Amino acid sequence: MNDQKGGRECLPRFSAPIFEACEPVDRLFAAVYLLIGYGFIYLCSSSNFERNLAVFTVFYAVVVMSYLRGKEIRPPKESWFWLAVMLMVGISYAFWSVLYFLQFLALLAVAAYWTLSASGRLLKDGKTSRWVFFDGCNALAVVPFCNFGCQIQVISQRIGQENHKKKESGKVGAVLLGFVMAIPVLVIVLPLLSSADAEFQALAGSLADYISAHLLVILVRMIFAVPISCYLFGLAFGGTHKRNTDRFQEEKLEEAGKKVRVVPNTAVCTALLVLCIVYCLFIAIQGNYLFSAFTGKIPDSFTYSEYARRGFFELCQIGAWNLIFTGTSAVCSRTDRREHRGLGKLTVLLAVLTLLLLATAVSKMGMYISVYGLTVYRILPLLFMFWMGLVFVCIMVCQKKDFPAVRLCVIAGAVLLCLVCVFPVEHWTQIYNTWARMRGLIV
Repeated sequence: MNDQKGGRECLPRFSAPIFEACEPVDRLFAAVYLLIGYGFIYLCSSSNFERNLAVFTVFYAVVVMSYLRGKEIRPPKESWFWLAVMLMVGISYAFWSVLYFLQFLALLAVAAYWTLSASGRLLKDGKTSRWVFFDGCNALAVVPFCNFGCQIQVISQRIGQENHKKKESGKVGAVLLGFVMAIPVLVIVLPLLSSADAEFQALAGSLADYISAHLLVILVRMIFAVPISCYLFGLAFGGTHKRNTDRFQEEKLEEAGKKVRVVPNTAVCTALLVLCIVYCLFIAIQGNYLFSAFTGKIPDSFTYSEYARRGFFELCQIGAWNLIFTGTSAVCSRTDRREHRGLGKLTVLLAVLTLLLLATAVSKMGMYISVYGLTVYRILPLLFMFWMGLVFVCIMVCQKKDFPAVRLCVIAGAVLLCLVCVFPVEHWTQIYNTWARMRGLIV
């Protein structure tokens, strides 16, 4: 089996032990993943990118599920949720998209995370947990790159076994390799020969044009497809064989978390108190300006657009920074927030103030929408603030009750992503704006 050192699997080496765990299904899918790698390069280098991406998403899901079935691995229940997220984000791309590039990046991340989840290799009982960041690192980097050479090893071992059993198969492989090597040579030589002789040009001109136009493109795609297939097969192979999936371990992460708790509680409380005081002063001074949107009025000398835009994105950034600061204080303080009353109360106070600031930003945007209508770029910030509001509510509840808050927030974020991707948001906004304008509700 795999070499062990210090309780961790060693990096994959080009040696025999890796093949002891290999089965015919591994060798079959090592070849199938070459098609996946080529398909990914093809969709990125051809027209109809959106349609091809949707088809590739379905094909990738079928291959991974078939591989797991061939290995007799039963995916955990939660993995079906991430499979649904991946399919909704990928298939909807063929019809419409309001995120486009961000949706593509989200699809890649969800696909990698689902693959690791389906093989049951998430850190906490095969479920999304507070270690989701490290699960993501495993899925996107550690497992695929640490098993990067496994596909070549599996295929080469298959060829080696066939050569050992029957030498003729080795000759067939050598002939095929020769044909592949001849392609770039023909691309260079045939056009030159056609130019040198008119009769040869009439005989082989069409063949030379076809090779120049098509086979060279295929060859270039195959060159780029090999590392992609190695990456994707490394992820699947590592998950099914539990190879290099334990670089992060829950117990060691717990120990590392205890070592990070070095900041005195007094210092954390002081920082939180200063931040809360600043927010209270800001709200007290700007109360009339901030809360006028709740009453449907705007301050004097402001237009609706100026009032909605001024400070809106700044308040969103404040909410994001407060989320980072709250998480950092919880990780670095010497005492857990539930064990230190002052720290817990200040965390709740900061969450309440942040929710209040987010509510003012939402009210300002709501007033702006009520006057000028909906657009995609007005809906997306509202959804993001709604998600941040859920996160801060979970932070407040966590001070009294222990529950999987991170899991809830991640799943909620995935659901919101699916809603934005699946539903034709831009089309619906146009319908609403037309309806509201006809009734005089918006300008």
